[in-house]
Amino acid sequence: MFREIAHAVVYTDAAFKEFGDRLGYLLAQVPYHPSGRFLLSFLTGKIPEWRGRYSSSWFKNNLSEKFSSVYAFVYSPECMKYANWIAKKCKLPLVVHLADHSPEFERPSSANILRGASKLVCITEEMKSKYERTLGRKDIEVLHNGAEQACSDIGTPNPAPFSKQNPFILCFIGGLFSNLHGDCIEDVFEAVSQIRKKNPCIEFHLYGQRQPADFLQDFIQADGITHHGIVMPLEKKFEIMENAHCFVIPSSFKEEKHRHYRYSFPTKLPELIASGRPIVSYGPKETATNRILETNNLGLRIHDRSVPKLVEFFETLVSQYQEGIKKFAPVSPKTLEKFSADSVRSKLRNILSFN
Repeated sequence: MFREIAHAVVYTDAAFKEFGDRLGYLLAQVPYHPSGRFLLSFLTGKIPEWRGRYSSSWFKNNLSEKFSSVYAFVYSPECMKYANWIAKKCKLPLVVHLADHSPEFERPSSANILRGASKLVCITEEMKSKYERTLGRKDIEVLHNGAEQACSDIGTPNPAPFSKQNPFILCFIGGLFSNLHGDCIEDVFEAVSQIRKKNPCIEFHLYGQRQPADFLQDFIQADGITHHGIVMPLEKKFEIMENAHCFVIPSSFKEEKHRHYRYSFPTKLPELIASGRPIVSYGPKETATNRILETNNLGLRIHDRSVPKLVEFFETLVSQYQEGIKKFAPVSPKTLEKFSADSVRSKLRNILSFN
């Protein structure tokens, strides 16, 4: 989104350090480990945070540039609170962009930051409505990632007929989180396993980090399943998308998990739409993902938890792939424009205008 805007990136998740270092991003691990043995490191400005306190020395040593605003794309209150501290310290306007809903954002300490932010952005209309009610704000914007033209320009995947030597590639791309995808994605593994017992013509490839690290550990060891880890550099995603025949978007059927995830959708959804591949949304009906797919007449949406339905769909798609593309991925020029990166960047520039 920020490709055409001069900016510096500060990230708080140490899991991305290897790739962040390559790209010249700055790691501010927040929260840091609360152990008492890190107190001296905090006092001497070697770490950015300790037990909810932030280091001015660390900040001064690592961020000496002049900025016009702080844009916080957040999944957790900890990241948002740190961004709020930076904004106050530098006397800059704070834009908070909520990527996922969490009840933690409704706690007084977090809600006060959201109310006081110069601008508040949500990733879906559903989330916007939720926070309008929660915060009493009527100026919330909606913005999500856009799809680069390269997503529409990717080549076609290997054609049918599919076999062990020329497999049908089912793909999940994005972070795998137990609280978002558990009690759902396991069924996709089972469906693939059942199909492969009859015909090893299908493979399931997954990309992205796993949280916790042992989430789905037993499943990804199965025959025909490959977990590739984090996608870096980001340009690699175009090759991944080109090789895929179908994308799967799982959403937990467990009520306490669905209650919060229903307001979000995968940040890569616009890119998956632009690819022209069939998309399977598997999970409860009341999600932002399903609204977007249904509104644009895209994808197959399975709302009942059923391995047999998954098996039936995948087997049909494997045997009638070209028909499946026409039925489940009829992307119109209007839809492509709506989800394009250029459209998103134009809206972002307006959001960052504080005149």
